[in-house]
Amino acid sequence: MANNIKQIRKSLGISVTELAQRLNMSQGNLTKIENGQVDLRLDTAQAIAKVLQCPLERIMKQEQEEISPLVMNLNLSQGSQTLKTVNDNMNPTLKKGDIAVIVPQSFKKEDGVYLINKDGREMVRRLQSLSGGKIALLCDNKMYQEEYVEEKEIEVIGKVIQKISISDI
Repeated sequence: MANNIKQIRKSLGISVTELAQRLNMSQGNLTKIENGQVDLRLDTAQAIAKVLQCPLERIMKQEQEEISPLVMNLNLSQGSQTLKTVNDNMNPTLKKGDIAVIVPQSFKKEDGVYLINKDGREMVRRLQSLSGGKIALLCDNKMYQEEYVEEKEIEVIGKVIQKISISDI
């Protein structure tokens, strides 16, 4: 990743000092990232991609070609798991092919997007608490119909805390 950041930055005529200022980080820290001396966190990579106005995948492309994506350090929360979305029912929040990062959780703490088990099927839904112990199972894609269940009818597996979008460039 380091070589791509430096290469993209230089191709845009942006100095390391200017990029560091735009990212609100020290020049020394950015230099360490560019030289591969520190692990690049996903949120930092996303911020760099935004400032450089390029897809995150362009920053990560070289490293993906050099090493297996299975060993690429994404700095995910410990104990988290990933799930590749296979349909569009949560679009635009999660598009088909996005990877959802899920933190295991056995109950719904607050409204949000969760991986649940309902009737023996795992699914990602936006859960919203309603009165009387009911829960709305919502799809962000309005083409799908909402569903209302009793809390005891579903098993919460975990909360979706992040997504990783991968697209061809």
